[in-house]
Amino acid sequence: MALNGIDVSHYQGTIDWNQVKEGGIAFAMLRGGYGQNNVDTYFHRNAAACQRLGLPFGIYWFSYAYTTQMAAREAEYCIALAEQYKTTWPLAFDLEYDTVRYGAQNGVTIGKTLATDMVIAFCEKIKSAGYTPMYYTNLDYYRTMFDTGRLPYDLWFAQYASAPSITGMAMWQYTSAGKVMGISGDCDRNYSYKDYGTGTTEPEPAPSVPSAYTVQPGDTLSGIALRFGTTVSQLAALNSIADPDKIYAGQVLRLTGSPSGNQTIYTVKAGDTLSEIAARFGTTYQVLAQLNGISDPDRIYPGQTLRIPSGAQVSAQYYTIRSGDTLSGIAARFGTTVKKLQELNQISDPDKIYAGSRIRIP
Repeated sequence: MALNGIDVSHYQGTIDWNQVKEGGIAFAMLRGGYGQNNVDTYFHRNAAACQRLGLPFGIYWFSYAYTTQMAAREAEYCIALAEQYKTTWPLAFDLEYDTVRYGAQNGVTIGKTLATDMVIAFCEKIKSAGYTPMYYTNLDYYRTMFDTGRLPYDLWFAQYASAPSITGMAMWQYTSAGKVMGISGDCDRNYSYKDYGTGTTEPEPAPSVPSAYTVQPGDTLSGIALRFGTTVSQLAALNSIADPDKIYAGQVLRLTGSPSGNQTIYTVKAGDTLSEIAARFGTTYQVLAQLNGISDPDRIYPGQTLRIPSGAQVSAQYYTIRSGDTLSGIAARFGTTVKKLQELNQISDPDKIYAGSRIRIP
């Protein structure tokens, strides 16, 4: 049977750990700190109480690293805390959306390679100190941010659903709204499929996601995506939703399968961008990327065919003439003819067009 646990930080305030243990909690993951040696203000209080009660605990470090060197230093801070107590559960690297935003603020784009390298830097430092390394992530980052084939470490997986969508995790954080004796307010609840004290393991629950969901009043596509462990872009692509902000109560959404249906096909032309194509068809570049399996939205090429959601409505496309343009060149660029451009824009002489003029493209 999986072990019941919690993870806490200063956000939970003062905790009555006696009640927590009496309430059936078998382990805790304590936030050690964040960034460059910012120790959680409640860590020592929580760690001392767990140790006094014989409640096993591990430590997680909320990362603000944007280099492997910074990640390794965060591991050292975590180890320094662990060494002050009898820490028997994993020391975990916690990279989240705030980590990526902080990197961007400092001029660093944290992509899959760097994120994976930082996990390795942190976990190898933990391992060399004799502790069990672990990394934490949600479904979105599991799919997009980490090269899991390079990460032979225990996975702490967050997905707030009736069952996780993946297998291979050591711990599952299944809600952020748990109620536990001794803690006022909500806290994260977890199942552990490993007992790090005895080394025994338990079978994980089988992934389970219903095939369809009926939209309820007040639902948002982002909320539905979070509930079922998917993304807005995936749901939009799967259900041919051009505008993710427009769903309605009673609408039945597919949650599994592959995108299908009556979709428009668009052929990319020279100079096109995915965001411009999306705007033309009244959708978003994220939806188009998901629907067409495009990993890098900045990389599309002339002649490439794109599927457009069936709900998308094409809007008028315009082009502002630049110095040196010719009508025949513009026609070739947009896959049309000089005659069609003349008729649509009432141009009597195709040799007389002017820089700065705006013409409509069929």
